[in-house]
Amino acid sequence: MAHHSYPFLDELKARFGGERCPCGKAHRLAPVEVILGEGAFDSSARGLLQRYGSGASLWVLSDERTESAAGARWKGAVRAGNISSRILPGDPSPVPTLELAQALSAEVRALAPDLVVGVGSGVVSDLVKKVSLDADLPNWCVATAASVDAYGSAMSAIRLAGYHRAVPARPSEVIVCDLEVIVRAPRRLFLAGLGDLLAKYLASLDWRLAARVTGETYCEVVGGFALGSARRAIDAARAWESDPEAALSALMEAALVSGFAMQAFGSSRPAASAEHTVAHFWETVGAAGATEHDLHGILVGAATKFLLPGYTAWLGAAGGLARLEKLDVEERVLALEREAPWQATLEPALMPWRRVIAEEQQRKVLDRSMMTRRLQALAREKDQILAFAQPLLAELAEAMESLEGLGFPFSLETLRIAEPQRLLPVRNVRLLRDRYTAFDLAHELGREGELLDSIAAGA
Repeated sequence: MAHHSYPFLDELKARFGGERCPCGKAHRLAPVEVILGEGAFDSSARGLLQRYGSGASLWVLSDERTESAAGARWKGAVRAGNISSRILPGDPSPVPTLELAQALSAEVRALAPDLVVGVGSGVVSDLVKKVSLDADLPNWCVATAASVDAYGSAMSAIRLAGYHRAVPARPSEVIVCDLEVIVRAPRRLFLAGLGDLLAKYLASLDWRLAARVTGETYCEVVGGFALGSARRAIDAARAWESDPEAALSALMEAALVSGFAMQAFGSSRPAASAEHTVAHFWETVGAAGATEHDLHGILVGAATKFLLPGYTAWLGAAGGLARLEKLDVEERVLALEREAPWQATLEPALMPWRRVIAEEQQRKVLDRSMMTRRLQALAREKDQILAFAQPLLAELAEAMESLEGLGFPFSLETLRIAEPQRLLPVRNVRLLRDRYTAFDLAHELGREGELLDSIAAGA
């Protein structure tokens, strides 16, 4: 068996060993073992025997595709005492609804296994982590593709009231990544993994922006690992032609690091921002008519490219913020106070998600003093904001060129996203998620139209 070194992953696990971080928080990861490389199935079989003994009872969730790709072989390798299998349909792909998660949790409680196991990537992993929390049982994950970055996260993307929401979940105690399986996965799943990690550029920018303007907690260490995962992913993309296996191994490591960064911070803030809000909306409404590209990471990557002109027009070297001269704080506060409530101006197309929006907006109430402090902070921090935003945007543009060279389907025409669905979530990013982004900054300055116009011009 070939042995691989994963220094980035080792560095993260060592850094979050419990010591207090300069940001003031003690970041802790749930105990986790990552088995990544060739022969991972045999290694995990030995680990299962050591942890649970020869008579262990398992409940294993997969879908028809992941069962064929890895599930049957992994079950054969572990030879546990009692394995209950739940295999979901593979085509169309299962949707991780709350109702499905609850039904699976009831099934698991009735069977009372020692361990629940998910064989798959995004949807299966999310469901098993949620079931694991609900049933109060440990879980393992057998990854089948480097297509998402949430394997190590303590959150699951579950559809609640018809909308994707991040909900608490129980992290996997063992993550099994057999490179033979990862390498055989369809190439579009490799591209999806790259797209999911590409989001870290805008996530990093918006998180640092929020820290400067709103005082939101920002962690340089966690943020560094999350952004570093994107950079490792882009390096993996550039290595694809010469060594696909090494590229996939590097991408898998980067995806795991991103997930653990989210777990360490306690939210998806290090890894997701406006681009995920847009992509989640597209997923919710089934906007991608090209089913072969209807993957979370593909949509995230496409949304990132779609939003980049707006971010550049607003935060780039010659953008709206750079051109902003004296800010009349009192005038802007008065204008914000005079704005109609969101309920009065909600677009009819968003009415099905009115309840979701109401929940997000409940946490986003601003009074006069808060608005004043934000605008004063912006005036004070403007140069520092531009200093970190401009290099990040330039680096993101270069990263996109690398992915375009690999054939990443950035085009909304290629994805067959209908025109009415393209800009709807973009115009409403601030409503759909309570997470401060460049859209909030532009809105509070009365300049959101400039950002939106630049995005619309490329639509």
